[in-house]
Amino acid sequence: MRVGLDYRAGLVNREGIGRYTRELVRALCGLGFDGNLGLFGYTLATQRFSPAELGIEGSRTELVRLRMPARWTPWLLERLRKGVDDLVGGCAVYHHTQPNLLAVREAAEVVTIFDCIYTLDAGYMDPAGAERMTAVAREMVERARRILVPSEFVGAEVVMALGAHPGRISITRLGCDHIVRGLPPGGFGEAASPYILTVSRVDPRKNHPRMLEAFELLVRDGFPHRWVIAGPAGWGSDAFERALAASPARERVEWRREVPDGELTRLYAGADAFLFASLNEGFGLPPLEAMACGTPVVTSCVTSLPEVCGDAALLVEPTDPGQIFEAARRVLSDPELAADLVRRGNIRARALTWRECARSTLRAYRAATMPDGGEPALRRSL
Repeated sequence: MRVGLDYRAGLVNREGIGRYTRELVRALCGLGFDGNLGLFGYTLATQRFSPAELGIEGSRTELVRLRMPARWTPWLLERLRKGVDDLVGGCAVYHHTQPNLLAVREAAEVVTIFDCIYTLDAGYMDPAGAERMTAVAREMVERARRILVPSEFVGAEVVMALGAHPGRISITRLGCDHIVRGLPPGGFGEAASPYILTVSRVDPRKNHPRMLEAFELLVRDGFPHRWVIAGPAGWGSDAFERALAASPARERVEWRREVPDGELTRLYAGADAFLFASLNEGFGLPPLEAMACGTPVVTSCVTSLPEVCGDAALLVEPTDPGQIFEAARRVLSDPELAADLVRRGNIRARALTWRECARSTLRAYRAATMPDGGEPALRRSL
């Protein structure tokens, strides 16, 4: 079974979709599936990762690059009267890894949907962009033989918000073992000065203003920590920028907008606590990355995060800065609690690997080639 896969994000994107695409392919190669993979990279942007960083160096995986603006690709396919499956040399399954559907001529289609935040009227993103993404997601769901989701929470959302048949959904939980590739055997040693870490894009959904309020309470309570934020500015980040400029704790906040992978691992490992009070997550990879690096985690009690983190994190109501403060205070002042969270986090992180994600993805590919897409018949009841 040959599989074509949208690899554009893997070539240029350091965030969630790019990470998912690179690590999934790396794990598929590790399972010996590399001879069956045709990767399609259609972008004019400069490739940001070497073959070794992509995980395909020395493999039999074929990478087809089209160095042209991505928006031209649908026009090209229409002009050539081809599908994207033709461009990768033909395949039984074509995997759309991002919300950018391309024409497919013969292959069974598989899509990954990471979340449904664009369907919510919650001010999380640009309204016009949300409308476009919702339309694309609905078409993805309609066309796909299998729909891959990273959590049960997203699976339920895809059914309720996008009308997917439950039988076509496969849960392929993400891995976090990539982060430990940058950990030296003896660790990095202690940081020069103590800090709390948050890793995420800054936008309304990630809830940085309320985390800032909680951090101000920590500073007022006498804690010596800095708050390090690692992540770029996203849509709506100006609200946090204004709050930070007016904050009495602003001199203790360090916002690093671009952090290389090696430095990110060091930041995780050196933090006294990891704070991630997001309002909505389809999976929430950063808390698991922190656990894998031996850092105690405070995160939200909503959406996918309790499912993903289990009992390995302190869960808080993200709309309550007081709760966020109290949980962070407990972790920073109670060594036994922090050590227990580190122990639980290590167990949780070891259970979620990219190899297991690849195995569940291969099962979904096989189901997609079945005559009914692997979809069980619905029983009627009175």
